[in-house]
Amino acid sequence: MSAFLRPPRGEPRCEVSDLPREVAAAMRGVSWRDDPRCPPLSALAYLRLSHVGFDGVPALGELIVARPVVSATRALFGRLWHLGFPVRSLRLIDAHGGSDDASMAADNSSAFNFRTIAGTDLLSQHALGYAIDINPVENPWLARKSVAPPAGAAFLDRQRVRPGMIVRPGPVTAALDELGWEWGGDWPVPDYHHLVWRPSAGTARRP
Repeated sequence: MSAFLRPPRGEPRCEVSDLPREVAAAMRGVSWRDDPRCPPLSALAYLRLSHVGFDGVPALGELIVARPVVSATRALFGRLWHLGFPVRSLRLIDAHGGSDDASMAADNSSAFNFRTIAGTDLLSQHALGYAIDINPVENPWLARKSVAPPAGAAFLDRQRVRPGMIVRPGPVTAALDELGWEWGGDWPVPDYHHLVWRPSAGTARRP
């Protein structure tokens, strides 16, 4: 079994724009807050991205990231497309009421969400638009002697590679290193679905 499906033909789409008015309206009070620590809406970009579904059929999803992260996000999803790496769902966190737990349970990949790190008062990198979660069920977070989302327990054996799993060594982690993405799977407490853009990350694998 492999983490990949047959790569699709053709080139992926990546449409980048300011936040559409209806998207910005839906974000208010959900993923975006009237908080001095929250990035202004003008600092965020709206992306519509091609990805391969778990059925092997190309699909178009959406993400919101900080503007400095746009190029790295476009490059990453281009790599995933050409590798045939499937992404289950690519919807804004607002579709799940801004709930990280609900989004993870739906195996949804998402980015911007103004929130704190679970169990702390510290802002998550998602709150700044610098982090992306990819396939949370296939790539769970080992949190406080538990697994999040719970369905991720079926994917704790990282040697038994199945579609949509991020593993090291592998083509996806090689791309992350090259493009400046830090992978949470390298941390002492692994968060296999969590990617943080750090242009100086390289292969340092910092926690």
